[in-house]
Amino acid sequence: MKTRSFILVAAAMLFIAGCAPKVSDTTSITGILGGDAPDHVTIGIKQIGYDVSVPVKDGRFEAEIPKYLLGKARLTVGNVIGTFVSDGTPLIISINDDKTLNVVSKYPKLSAQTKFEEYNNTIKDVQAAYQPKIDAAKDDATEDKLYSEYESEVKKLSLAAIDANKDNLIAVSAIENIRFLISNDQMDSVLTTLDTALARVPSIADLSRSVAARKKTAEGKMFTDFKVNDQRLSDYVGKGKYILVDFWASWCGPCKAEMPNIKAVYEKYAGPEFDILSVAVWDKKDDTIESAKKQGIVWNQIIDAQRIPTSLYGIDGIPHIILFGPDGTILKRDLRGADIEAEVAKHVKPIR
Repeated sequence: MKTRSFILVAAAMLFIAGCAPKVSDTTSITGILGGDAPDHVTIGIKQIGYDVSVPVKDGRFEAEIPKYLLGKARLTVGNVIGTFVSDGTPLIISINDDKTLNVVSKYPKLSAQTKFEEYNNTIKDVQAAYQPKIDAAKDDATEDKLYSEYESEVKKLSLAAIDANKDNLIAVSAIENIRFLISNDQMDSVLTTLDTALARVPSIADLSRSVAARKKTAEGKMFTDFKVNDQRLSDYVGKGKYILVDFWASWCGPCKAEMPNIKAVYEKYAGPEFDILSVAVWDKKDDTIESAKKQGIVWNQIIDAQRIPTSLYGIDGIPHIILFGPDGTILKRDLRGADIEAEVAKHVKPIR
């Protein structure tokens, strides 16, 4: 009797498992748009070249589109354009009052779209919780402590999201949120765990190249040379002086904000042991020349470098300021503000 009961229970469990919802290779979409809907909508997935026009009848439409987890699908309803994840579960889409898409999955526990929204909303909630506290901080120490706590929470949530979503764009979003919060070695470890298809997503592939470049040009490593027109970095670096190299552009506000700090260091320390080099990247040559005059750059310059040095050094944002030692060793990367002079002062005595 017990054996028979066990067999019946097992059979029932198999039946339940067989009837359980599964993720499909296609995504069924039901659109509920209301009475003022256009006569058609368009749905596209750029990465796979998918683009279709779908008729709308009585304010509703239905479509069956390919599942694609590595990027977002795009829905155009008249003047409203929104994105969603074509995740292989049945999706119901409507338009919110603020002209954004409201996307609900029939099987939320299986839905990458649902998980994507949940992750992003959680990050937004953390930011909303900490921002008022950071803004109200009465001293730098308190502000730094709160910001450190905020970053720690974002890292924890994002690393968990990446671990659970190695094959879809939730990991892409999470990686973007922590790309400046973890070390190159940590990021390298994260990237190597991703699904092969996800690792080929352009933004992830670019980040992988940047991480590899930053590891190759990390503090303690010898400088990597580059050539722009007739100038080389080695014309200045590795020649027996400490060289502060400022990668900048004329359109970059933070770059121009650092110029007074760089100029002050130049005026105080430039001499037999120390010099400065500005390298203009991602900029138009004429704009660089004009801005350099306005900023009072009188030290050495390499102009029109574009992406040559930033690719080699894995520089994702500017200004990026590096101090090189007399033999060309990279002593410190990503210097800003008061830290510029503080780092130079460790190695060079002021001459003025």
